Amino acid sequence: MNALDPTQIWLLMAAVAYIAFMAGRATANRGDAESRETRALRQQESAERIFSEMDASIREEVDRLLNDGKIINAVKIVRENTGLGLRDAKLAVDWRRRMIKS
Repeated sequence: MNALDPTQIWLLMAAVAYIAFMAGRATANRGDAESRETRALRQQESAERIFSEMDASIREEVDRLLNDGKIINAVKIVRENTGLGLRDAKLAVDWRRRMIKS
């Protein structure tokens, strides 16, 4: 068997890495619909709880910011007053925005 030259080795490694990457992408988002619905319901309940426990003046400020289209500022207010991380605060603000527009 002939030895591979360095270029062939790099091409082989790149092909293997590409195949592994594509296989990972194909299987990454295979969560079933029930788990997505469960996760969405859990996020909604969490957002409802966050806003129900929030002081009324802060809730009004967030609502005003959302009506003015200042989503980032609303997320900042929620984070400052709840101690939530960015993702959770954004999810809560998105839920609140949907509730206001309904």
